[in-house]
Amino acid sequence: MLLRDAARHYPTFCQVEKQNAPQTIQKYNDCLNAWILPHLGSKQLEELDRLMLMGFRKLMVEKSLSTYRQYSVLMVLKSVLKFAREVLKVECINPREIKLPNRGTPEVSVLTPDELNQLFAHLDVHTYTGSRLRAIIEIILASGMRISEVLSLSRSVFDAELDETQIVGKGSKTRTVFLNARSRLWVNNYLNKRFDDNLALFVTTGPNPGRLSREDISRFFINLRKRAELPKKVTPHVLRHTYCTTLLNNGADITFIKELAGHSNIQTTARYYLGVDRQQLRKVVDKYLKYDIEAPSESGPSAK
Repeated sequence: MLLRDAARHYPTFCQVEKQNAPQTIQKYNDCLNAWILPHLGSKQLEELDRLMLMGFRKLMVEKSLSTYRQYSVLMVLKSVLKFAREVLKVECINPREIKLPNRGTPEVSVLTPDELNQLFAHLDVHTYTGSRLRAIIEIILASGMRISEVLSLSRSVFDAELDETQIVGKGSKTRTVFLNARSRLWVNNYLNKRFDDNLALFVTTGPNPGRLSREDISRFFINLRKRAELPKKVTPHVLRHTYCTTLLNNGADITFIKELAGHSNIQTTARYYLGVDRQQLRKVVDKYLKYDIEAPSESGPSAK
């Protein structure tokens, strides 16, 4: 069987069996169409070997693909091979033989309170679009939701004045998110400017508004960053990092942060947020590293 034939069925498998989110499947398709199929699609699965895959990896390096992009492409390739072996029952190379590049510790960009205030100062909340963007920012800062999760919210949550709600997040996992009084205030400010009956919380402008899509979001944040003249990147994911890092720096246990952020694996949480702030780690050592042993004398330890 050709790799492209196996890959043709893989997105359906992800949707039906793995119940991956549409955004996740879109990312898989991007890796397949951009890299895997053009270079390996015509290969027989049974003939794929380590040398072929080394050549594929060499090509990505020569094209100056980032380590993170290489990692994503190889993860999708491993998943397709696993699907071929376990579901299609094709004898092919064991995906465990494909070694992934070391991504190192990711750089986590967060916004300080002063930088957030700088953003807010350049948002005209008296306009429909300005109040809508302010509401989006406040919800992420209050809940740590991904932008796709924010855009999937219904306005009924706020019409009922709820301070928590359940959402279906990445990997079709359900979790509870909490909404503070501040975020509800700004959402209500935005809703008071709406005169439509669309059930979605965040909608487009115009006479027949539809649910806002994530494709619309990027330019809003780019324009806001330019107006505020912030050197840092400003995106919904940076706000999500700000939420998690603020919890960590204020003493929240990382296991709770994992649940609030909707991470499926605590290693993901630890990889992103442990080590973000060396001063915080110093405080942890000073506060919690205590041995109930005899203190050394003033003359120091005795020589033996």
